[in-house]
Amino acid sequence: MKRLALALFAPMLAGTAPTFAQNAPAPIQLQHIDVTNVDKSVSPCDNFFQYACNNIIKANPIPADQVMWGTFNKLAMWNQQQMHDILEANKAPGASRTANQQKIGDFYASCVEQADSGKDDRAVLAPLMERIHGMKSKKDLPAVLAAVQMAYGQIWAANDNETPIALFGFGPTPDANNARLVVAGLDQGGLSLPSRDFYLKDDAKTVGIRKAYTDYLEKMLAMDGMSPEAAKSGAASALAFETALAKAQMDNVTRRDPNKTNNRFTPAQLKTLMPNFDWNAYFAALGAPSAPLYEVGSPEFFHAVNGMIESESLATWKIYLTTQLLHAANPVLGNQWRDANFELMKTISGAKQQPPTWRRCSVATDKYLGEALGEVYVSKAFSASSKERVLKMVKEIEAAMGRDIDSVSWMQPETKQQAHLKLAAVVNKIGYPDKWIDYTSYKVTRESYAMNVSRGTKFEFARQLGFINKPLDRMQWGMTPPTVNAYEDPQTNTINFPAGILQPPMFDPAADDVLNYGAEGAVIGHELTHNFDDQGRKFDLNGDLKDWWTPADAKAYEERGECIANEYSGPAPGVEGVQQNGKLTQGENTADNGGLNLSLSALTADLLTQGRTLDDKDANGLTNLQRFFVAFANDWCGSARPEISRMIVMTNPHSLAELRVNNTVGNMPAFAKAFGCKTGQPMVHKPACKVW
Repeated sequence: MKRLALALFAPMLAGTAPTFAQNAPAPIQLQHIDVTNVDKSVSPCDNFFQYACNNIIKANPIPADQVMWGTFNKLAMWNQQQMHDILEANKAPGASRTANQQKIGDFYASCVEQADSGKDDRAVLAPLMERIHGMKSKKDLPAVLAAVQMAYGQIWAANDNETPIALFGFGPTPDANNARLVVAGLDQGGLSLPSRDFYLKDDAKTVGIRKAYTDYLEKMLAMDGMSPEAAKSGAASALAFETALAKAQMDNVTRRDPNKTNNRFTPAQLKTLMPNFDWNAYFAALGAPSAPLYEVGSPEFFHAVNGMIESESLATWKIYLTTQLLHAANPVLGNQWRDANFELMKTISGAKQQPPTWRRCSVATDKYLGEALGEVYVSKAFSASSKERVLKMVKEIEAAMGRDIDSVSWMQPETKQQAHLKLAAVVNKIGYPDKWIDYTSYKVTRESYAMNVSRGTKFEFARQLGFINKPLDRMQWGMTPPTVNAYEDPQTNTINFPAGILQPPMFDPAADDVLNYGAEGAVIGHELTHNFDDQGRKFDLNGDLKDWWTPADAKAYEERGECIANEYSGPAPGVEGVQQNGKLTQGENTADNGGLNLSLSALTADLLTQGRTLDDKDANGLTNLQRFFVAFANDWCGSARPEISRMIVMTNPHSLAELRVNNTVGNMPAFAKAFGCKTGQPMVHKPACKVW
């Protein structure tokens, strides 16, 4: 089951830069919410996003090296600067460094040195390329595929559309029917463009992206030593191969239903599903333990791959594996390789300029040594008092969820009882892990950035393989401490808030409860609501995929969910040629709406204990209720380039920011009360959709 993340982020774009000394980051200061900084030329009842965000957006244009820019992105940049400072302090060789300080410092230094020197590290791929080109028959495919997958990329890490790795993904996953045990999982994969739609749609923009992708493949093959004619032919073959995989993939709406992806195969059944593929050779090459059960996300996809093993020539398989390896390794091979990738990303995302070396290398260190770097980060940026205050908010929002379960009229007592049991079993993880990853076996040197990344990939994959056939560890984290994001995991029944998102303006130790509940409280409520959205509700208190709803209650839930799905379907604000699919975004929209309702309920109770109310006014004449909603909107204030917005609409289960604000407040009578909105105005929805 894929974790459900809160925020939208564009891919980190690889790029070149001048020497590090010439690229020291311009300091970014932490922001604080100013509830008076609103656009009074816009009525909050007509478009609350524009009312709350126009001034912020105008004052913060998208930087040239960003494809979107808003509250989340600016905070992420601040966190990256904290990481940069830590890494700069630890990159100089010296006996005084701890083992982890040596690893993060040398990893970062190797990344910076590669960019500064202009070194081409293509040679590190030579052994793998020899294995690909030396394949004698398709019987060699399993072992060679395993070697390619383990070298670069994340074979174990699925996203909302697929696992972005050559052919298919493999890794640990909780048993859907018994989440206390970790089994082996297989997932559809094999694509380099963002999703299957980029291969199958025939509108002009999508066709243009495919042309840019083909040019990129052709350029990489030529840089790898192919003649112009062979590179052109090879790029066309690779695109055709990926298109066949895309046609076989499960679409991203169907993929949201855990009952559709819960397909249990024994080893014998797996061999029957793909008889043309030697699974024993593949698992042996990975070093994977034998498993009694395999969760196969999309059996139809694997059936199609089996046919392609028979129908596609060995030469085509070699070209496909070559382009997949070059694409996966591209960010770490050197400047000219990243330049080639950037030409593609300009078309897909609208990027204008590549990020500087300091930021790219800081982010890379976080990716491969995130808990070693994160342990230092939290000591600087996240105090014990902040953690205690956030945990208090979490508990109060959970209490609000309990009151909501009791109050809804459409649930029967027996379903409410199970909902309360599930709520009581939620584990709250705040800031950072209780136990840090041990990186002792991960060798990091200053000699080669590309080799550091490859060894880091193998280290993490080996760690992931170690979870298979073991009891589920609910305390493992899926995000690093500096990450500006949050997630809920229905199979561990956890809600998770890294320290990176618990900074101003999201959570501000200097701000009052009204602002913190409006901003961070909505985030907390969002993740808690995921436990009871259209996906999360299908898992019980133990994380098992189990129907604990009466038929009448399930029908009542689906009716309310359909209202949410319909409300968010239609034109995407500021994006031409694509429609927002409310079925794709239903879970996130349900979480946005439920999260804000829960946070407001918790704030109301909290103020009551202080002898205060939502109607109290501040020195500017704003009520607490108005301040709460403006703080919420501040979470999403920002803008994005049209190209990345289009990609988000096509691939991402989150709605665009304007919809996340306007549709959420438009469903809340409390918002209409706060700003005096009347029936018939855009921010007063009829019907007003509400699940939680």
